[in-house]
Order: sequence, then structure tokens, then C-alpha cells
Amino acid sequence: MKYEGIMTALVTPMDENGLVDKETFVNLIQDQLKNDIHSLLVLGGTGEYTALSMDQRKIAIDVAINEVNGKVPVVVGLLSPGVGDNIELGKYAKQAGADSVMVVTPFYVNPTKEGLVEYYESVNQALDMPIILYNIPYKTGIHMTNDVVEKIVKRVPNIVAMKVCSDNMGDIIELIQSVGDKISVLCGEDFRAVSSFITGAPGAITASSNLIPDVWVKIYDLVKKKEYDQAVALHKEFFPLMKALYVEGNPGPLKAALNMIGIPVGSVSVPLLDASTVVKEELKEKLDQLIVPVR
Repeated sequence: MKYEGIMTALVTPMDENGLVDKETFVNLIQDQLKNDIHSLLVLGGTGEYTALSMDQRKIAIDVAINEVNGKVPVVVGLLSPGVGDNIELGKYAKQAGADSVMVVTPFYVNPTKEGLVEYYESVNQALDMPIILYNIPYKTGIHMTNDVVEKIVKRVPNIVAMKVCSDNMGDIIELIQSVGDKISVLCGEDFRAVSSFITGAPGAITASSNLIPDVWVKIYDLVKKKEYDQAVALHKEFFPLMKALYVEGNPGPLKAALNMIGIPVGSVSVPLLDASTVVKEELKEKLDQLIVPVR
């Protein structure tokens, strides 16, 4: 399976007890499918993976896979620092019908380069399913350098893609040049997605597409047709809203915005906090200005 287009990193709707709100999660997924999103990521950082118990993570997986029912690829995030938890949840995801798993670099232990390679070899051996690499050094403190990525891709046959979260566009360009013919190099930053598309990235994993999936699909379609000026203009139009979604810890503002448009995804889990009054007012203003419809 080739990963391209827009993959939404889904928020995880929570009820007042901090448990997965199944009904709202179904509604959110239906909204994504109606807007022709290309694929879905469950339990990424935006999905508050670390705040959920193992049982709640499994519930989120079941809801997503059952609701999508093969219409688009479903990717499950494995964001634990240790191999044991990731293998346990990865096996569950595989049995449930996930198309692939996205495995973050092992953090806290500060592995060597060879340790990183062997880590992904171990996960691959245990799961034997498509794997998406996830590099987000500004959150994990671990940077999977391009030479390490090349080794992993060479030694781990099930690597199909990589989510790259970096302030340096050069990282994406270099990865496309070195491994882009073997895996899909996916931009993980909403603000740099269009630039990444133009330089050759086949897709992006975005959080704001929870809120505006139709806009992101249109941006991607414009790029595919090489109508770059229009793609950039549309991205610029929605840039102030995207920026407002990251003023405070993600997904607090994003959940607030979704609540405003009629998708009641609830609150975030501690240590994150719900969006402040000031941010909510800014979000409401931006949503009104851009005429983002109530669902």
C-alpha cells in the first residue's frame, strides 16, 4: 500500500470521565470520510496516546477500524518509549485490521544510532506488518538522522513511510532524495505541508484536517494538478486558523474548535489543559471569518 495524500491525525473524543467517547468518535470519522480524506491515524500525539490506558487505546482502535470498514487506510500510532508496550498494542492493531502502525523513536533512554536501527528491527520481527517511522525530535529529544533512516529502510523490509516533523525543510528534501523511491516521506507539520508537496513529498499527516478536511483535500488536489499558486493561496487563507490551533498545547485548541462546529469531542487530559478563554475567542473569530460550517 502506498501512502500519499492527506492523513488526518485524529483527536480522541473523551467523555466527562476521560474515557473514549465512542459515539462522537464515530461521528468524527464519518465527517472525515464524507470529505474524502485519504487515510486516518488513530492514537498519534493529537490523539493523546500517552493519556490513555492500554484498554482505552484498544477501544479507540476498534471504533476506528470498524467504522472505516476498509474505505481508507487506518494507521495506529505506537508512541510508548519501550518496545514491550508498542509490540503489545501493535499486535492488537494488526489483529483488529489496522493497515499499518506508526512507531515513534524510543525516547528517554537516549539510544545510539545502531540502537535505533535494532529497535525497529525488533518491532518489525514481532509484528511483521507495514511500519511508518515517526521522527519528532522537538518532543522526544531523539533525532533519527537521515543516515539512520537509510539504514533502517535497508534492513527493515516492512518500512513503508515516515512522518517527518522538523523545522528544517532540508530534512524532508534530503530524505526524499535518499529514500523517497523506497518509502513515502510524509510531512508532519501543517505549516510546511504545501512546501513539502512541491518539493516531492507524496503526502502529509496533519492535525488541522480534523477541523477542515475539505480544505486540506482541496490543497492536495491543487498541488497534484500543479496549480501551485492556488494551493499556496488557499493554505495562506487558512494559515491564521492553523496558527491559532497551536497557540497552546495540542490538541486543546483543536478540540475547542471542533466543539464549536458541532463535533463535541470533549476535553483534553492532564497535564494538558483545555483552551483558554482568549484562545477560544480567537478561534471563534477565525472560524467565523473563514465560514467553517457547523457539522
